[in-house]
Amino acid sequence: MPVLRDMLEHSIVQLLTLFMFVGGFLLDYFNKNEYFFWAIIIVGLTLITVYFDVKRIRRMYEIEVLPIPIVVNVGSDEPAKYRLQQLFTLLEKKTPFKALQTNLKRYRNLVEDDLTFTYYGDMYDKEQIKSFMQIIRYQLKKIKHATPNKVEFHVISYGRPSYSIFLGVTLENEDVVVYQNDPDNDDLYQAAVLDNRNYKNIIDEYEKFSHKVIKESETRDTLLVGLKASSHDINFNAPSLQQYKNIVYLRANHNGTIEKNEDWVRYNREIFTLLNQKQTEYKEIVFVHNMPESLGVMIGMTIGNYWNFKVLQYENGDYKYLMNTNEMKYYF
Repeated sequence: MPVLRDMLEHSIVQLLTLFMFVGGFLLDYFNKNEYFFWAIIIVGLTLITVYFDVKRIRRMYEIEVLPIPIVVNVGSDEPAKYRLQQLFTLLEKKTPFKALQTNLKRYRNLVEDDLTFTYYGDMYDKEQIKSFMQIIRYQLKKIKHATPNKVEFHVISYGRPSYSIFLGVTLENEDVVVYQNDPDNDDLYQAAVLDNRNYKNIIDEYEKFSHKVIKESETRDTLLVGLKASSHDINFNAPSLQQYKNIVYLRANHNGTIEKNEDWVRYNREIFTLLNQKQTEYKEIVFVHNMPESLGVMIGMTIGNYWNFKVLQYENGDYKYLMNTNEMKYYF
C-alpha cells in the first residue's frame, strides 16, 4: 500500500523504530515492564499522527496547484542541476510543498533529468533549436498528463536571452512563474507570475521605456526594433543592421538591468504594446536586444508563434540571425 510505504519512509517512524528498539531494551534491562503499556500508547498515537500527516501530504500533491521547477541552460558552462537545486530550495521555503524534490520523485516519478534541459548543439542551427524546444514541450506535456492536479511551471532560463524568446513560445498558454539569476548574490529571485493574460494587456502610456525612431522610410516591409533593458546599448552601427531603413529604439528609463523589485509584467506589457502596434504596420519585425533572460521568456510567451518576428543574437560586435518565431508553429 502506498500510504504504508510512505509511513515506513517517514522520518518520525524511522526515529520511532529506533526509540522502540532502544527503549524496549532499556525497559527490559532495568525490569521496568510496567511502562510498556505507556510506551505502546505513545507509539500508537505517534503512528496515528504520522498516518494523517502522510494522507495530508498525498492529498496536497493530488489537489493543490503543483509547482514544477524547470531549468533551461543554453550556452552556459554552469550546470543546470546547480540552478535546479537553488530553485528547489526556494520553492521549499516559499510554498507549502516541503521536501518538494523528494516528494516529486515519490509521487510523480520526477527526477532531476526530467526537469533540466541543456542545449549542446550549434547555436545557429534552426532545426536543432526547434528540436530542443520540442523536447522541452514534450516533457512539459508528459508532466501535465501524469499529474491529476493543476501544474504551475517555475522556470529559470539562462545563457542566451535570444533563445529564451523561443522558450517563451514553447511555454505559451502555460501557467508560469519566471525566475532571474542575481549575479551579485549567485541566487535566484522571482521576476514575474504569468498565470493569466494580464502580461499581454495593452498600456496607454509608457512608464518604464522611452522609444524613438532612429530611421524611417516610405517602405513598410521590415522594421528593426532595438530593445535595451540591461546594461549595454544596442549597436545600430553594426554591419548587419545597416540594411534596415526603418528602426525604432525602445530603451528602458533606468540604468543597468531591471531591478528585482521592479514590476516586470509592466515592462513586458510596454514591450508588447509597441510590438503589437508595429506588427500591424510592417510585414516583418526584426528584433535586437540587450535584456535579461526572464524578460525574453515573457516576450516569447506574449507574441507566441503567429507573428513574422525575426530574432537576432549579438556576437563578436555584430548581430546574427537565429530564427523567426512563427517557424515554430509547425512544431507546437
